[in-house]
Amino acid sequence: PRWRSRGGVSAGLMWLQQREAAGALRHTCEQGEGQPRYGWLQHDGDAFGAQEIRERGLLLRTEFLKRPGGEHGGDWSWRITALPDPGTSTDTVRARGAAPCGRLQDPAVRNGNRVAPGGPGANAAPCAPQDALLSLFFYVATDGQGTLQPHVEDGARLASVTGSTEELGSFNISFLKPTTETGAEPKYASYHYLDAASPGLHLLTELVRGSLSKRGLFAPPAGPRRRF
Repeated sequence: PRWRSRGGVSAGLMWLQQREAAGALRHTCEQGEGQPRYGWLQHDGDAFGAQEIRERGLLLRTEFLKRPGGEHGGDWSWRITALPDPGTSTDTVRARGAAPCGRLQDPAVRNGNRVAPGGPGANAAPCAPQDALLSLFFYVATDGQGTLQPHVEDGARLASVTGSTEELGSFNISFLKPTTETGAEPKYASYHYLDAASPGLHLLTELVRGSLSKRGLFAPPAGPRRRF
């Protein structure tokens, strides 16, 4: 979502399926990139929407809802659901402001100076034993004005971002812990975040891509080690 102002706040999602062969970091869906299906299932153009993205055995569903009120139109809530293709026997995993079922990174970036110490990292958790690891990257950024301050729990999990802009005023974005479909904690999930200066919103994809390690190692408790 993006505040309807040139200097407003932007938030979004990138994702990466990690396999034995190199995966591609995705930020948008474009024709000709091989996704079997993507698009909005429901959208009223104002207060709610739901979309699905299908790609290489992965189904991503994003949903948002606006609650009216306050001086700036209301509060926004969103949820990301990640699961394998239908027919795969595994738990559905949902994220409300954070993402399990994969290797997660929470970048908090702004245009201009660094706002807090931090660095790139990775976590890994498979959607199913035979599946690729999935990384979900949530970002918050400003373009030209305003401030952002990340708030980190346990040294790695981005719990919230606070900030202010001239038009929006003070705001808070919370990233809740991930859950499975039943509300339980995911079997494997870990978190890292990136705090960095951005030369512009159009270069956020390259900023995140450049922060990633060339190779990774996933070693779940009592499970085999896998290299990516």
